Amino acid sequence: MGEEKDLQGYKCPNCGGPLIYKGDVQKMVCEYCDSTFEMSEFSEDTKHKDAPTDWSSVDNGTMDSEGMSEYICESCGAALITQETTGATECPYCGNPVVVSATFSGMNLPDAVLPFKVDKKSATDALKNFYKGKKLLPNGFVDTNHIDNISGMYVPFWLFDCNAKGSGFYNATIEKDKGDQKEIKEYKVMRSATMRFENVPADGAKGMKDEYMDSIEPFNFKELTDYNPAYLSGYVANKYDENQDEVKNRVDSRMRDTVRNELRSTVNGYTSVSEQSCNVDFDDATIRYCMLPVWMLSTRYKGEVYSFAMNGQTGKVTGDLPIDNGKKTGMFITTSLISFVVMAILFIIGIVLLEMEFSVITLIIALIIALIIGGCVTGAEVHKMTAHRGTSAAAYLVKDSFKLTGKNDRHVRTRYEKKNTGSN
Repeated sequence: MGEEKDLQGYKCPNCGGPLIYKGDVQKMVCEYCDSTFEMSEFSEDTKHKDAPTDWSSVDNGTMDSEGMSEYICESCGAALITQETTGATECPYCGNPVVVSATFSGMNLPDAVLPFKVDKKSATDALKNFYKGKKLLPNGFVDTNHIDNISGMYVPFWLFDCNAKGSGFYNATIEKDKGDQKEIKEYKVMRSATMRFENVPADGAKGMKDEYMDSIEPFNFKELTDYNPAYLSGYVANKYDENQDEVKNRVDSRMRDTVRNELRSTVNGYTSVSEQSCNVDFDDATIRYCMLPVWMLSTRYKGEVYSFAMNGQTGKVTGDLPIDNGKKTGMFITTSLISFVVMAILFIIGIVLLEMEFSVITLIIALIIALIIGGCVTGAEVHKMTAHRGTSAAAYLVKDSFKLTGKNDRHVRTRYEKKNTGSN
């Protein structure tokens, strides 16, 4: 069983009430007498570990067979049973916010924390605005959504820094008209470059959807501060249960895609370009373990659970929303019908002006175009209803770090193709 000292609460020196960190004022606040205190008053020697020098030197931590720990609440004396990954919570008996200091100790101690800046009221207002403009949202969803149940939590994240170097190989062509022929010059193209990434994030919580955490990016990591457990007071916080090796592939994939895109953007002046291969290597890699602020809400609608996440620093919201299939079908039909009428009128005007003969094929073409427009408009609305996984690390590419180290454009051959004039 955990010792009483393993639970760390913060009490107001004026009235003895619990203190919590309020992101909107960036101070510790007493909810009973409204006293406020600077964060510097709660700084302490956390015996901070040195940041690891590579991606493989972080201890994964341990968990016993039960995966649970018992602690004593300092305010009411109740026994609290928590998961071993729980780092901050509140006593279910007296509501006192507590920090389980034993969770964040030794190698489990975060390197830094990004404090909350968005308070609960602002978070609920932003969530209400998130619902607005969602044309496919069922009418009764917002009414049954308990927005006030939104909770703030510090999510464990790994932040990756590294240098990258890549080499891309492409087939390219330059096409020119030569009378009744088309001249096609074929080239073999190579580009190589170096660049640096900093603070590429990946959450270390198995229970957190990766696409949610990707969708609320970016965070402003310039505001990272040294870990201080006082920042956790009044919020939920868990230790990581995915180590750096388990999330590394996600980070690698995002950085590789960015390197490929950066290299491809340097291949200019061609009619067509197709990538043949791209080799990417990373070095000088380091990682930090940090706690980032997120507001979370889970709600049930017609037997399904829908969750929402908000960046606790910037207020950016994401989530999966239910779709009203009736509204979806109605939007597709209405958009397609309006598009068909407009296209048909334009086609008829063109036929009259050009004195061409009217054909049923004209209406068929107008209908096909209208269905495509209807599908695109409806698809765009569906896209707004879901969170999307990050596939690029471009936001974490250090400014001016891209350096082109190799460039070669080699002409291979020239060939000619006869133009298709469309006549027999």
